[in-house]
Amino acid sequence: MRERLHPPHSFHDPGRGTRHELVEHAAADGVPLTGLLWLPPARDPDVVVLAMHPRADFSRHYLVPWLVAGGYAVFGSTTRYLNNDADALHERLLFDVAGSIAWLRGRGFRRVILLGNSGGGSLFAFYLAQAGLAPADRLAAAPSGDRVALRETDLPGADGLILLAAHPGEGRFLLDRLDPSVVDEHDPVAADWRLDMYDPRNGYRPMRAGPSAYAAEFVAAFRAAQRARCARLDARALEWCESTRAARRRLGLPDAGGLPASERARLAREGLQRRYFLVYRTLADPRYLDPRLDPSQRPLGSIFAFGRDPVVGNFGEGLARSMSARGWLSTWSGLASNAALERTLPAVRVPTMMVNALADTDIYPAEARAAFAALAAADKVYVDLDWASHYLEPVGEEGARRRHPRQRAAEDAILPWLRQRWPV
Repeated sequence: MRERLHPPHSFHDPGRGTRHELVEHAAADGVPLTGLLWLPPARDPDVVVLAMHPRADFSRHYLVPWLVAGGYAVFGSTTRYLNNDADALHERLLFDVAGSIAWLRGRGFRRVILLGNSGGGSLFAFYLAQAGLAPADRLAAAPSGDRVALRETDLPGADGLILLAAHPGEGRFLLDRLDPSVVDEHDPVAADWRLDMYDPRNGYRPMRAGPSAYAAEFVAAFRAAQRARCARLDARALEWCESTRAARRRLGLPDAGGLPASERARLAREGLQRRYFLVYRTLADPRYLDPRLDPSQRPLGSIFAFGRDPVVGNFGEGLARSMSARGWLSTWSGLASNAALERTLPAVRVPTMMVNALADTDIYPAEARAAFAALAAADKVYVDLDWASHYLEPVGEEGARRRHPRQRAAEDAILPWLRQRWPV
């Protein structure tokens, strides 16, 4: 199947005889969604693998050809925040997961297995943690205070979970990438050199010149300052969210009718606000350039710098650049977001397989091992995939000499695991 490989998250030929259906369905709260259902030739299995990501399109996930060839159906569904998570509430994404599972159950699938790849892992773990609770115990609001109707919504369960190159959560991921040398959130360039991993005085070398070398004391101060910056961003976001709620509360008080018309108009407008801010410099992690930190088979760099020195991404586009206050708190804040594996996996009890790509530049072995240890499932399996990148592409000469990592992941790990528990 090597000749059918294509860039991440897409492919052109899913295999001879493979069938697919364009699906128009809805989230549990009625928001319209779309997806592609892939089926093996000639027959409909009763087991389906569901792939979703908070903002990426997994309707043509790169593992579809192998899973369908192995006899399983695959459903890749979009979410309401496809390609734009600037106002993403992970709590509302759970309605998208619920609606997708409900559609699959209605379509006749007896077993639904969740494929949590990259950010899909923390999304699905969050869903399973909430779905496993009694309705009265579920979250009633997002971190911003925005109400979410999880207690009043049916969250159908799933039968299994695959965590594939899954990071600890989008917020937790970004927490370790926030540039702590930022001294002014409105100035994308000004820096405190003592906390700047891209300053040669701290051990930095351009990637083309070889590895950087950061002292343990620098890394410790760097990590503490990252959390302090996140806390400052959180405080500003919470202040903005509370200002909006305060205006709405004031309008709802019995004496609001006695306010001047101009004041009522001002409060009404303020109550409608959804404030946004820019988050500069979000690609700073000493592990990108110092391979002694959390050693693995990875090369230098980050997938978000597209083969260049991460300094390019840090001072260029980066991640989470434009965010609403509530979207920041729910999705990209490593301190506030509920969608963090360390918070959710202790409540996940369905059979789970974790596949860790050992040459991933952005997810590290210690993180994968910590997540696996936190997982509450009695039936859990851990697999390390040698010389594989985040998108399961081969890395280095060792990777080039072996079967493609996607083929190894599917044929040696995922399909045997599925067949043992849910044969088709």
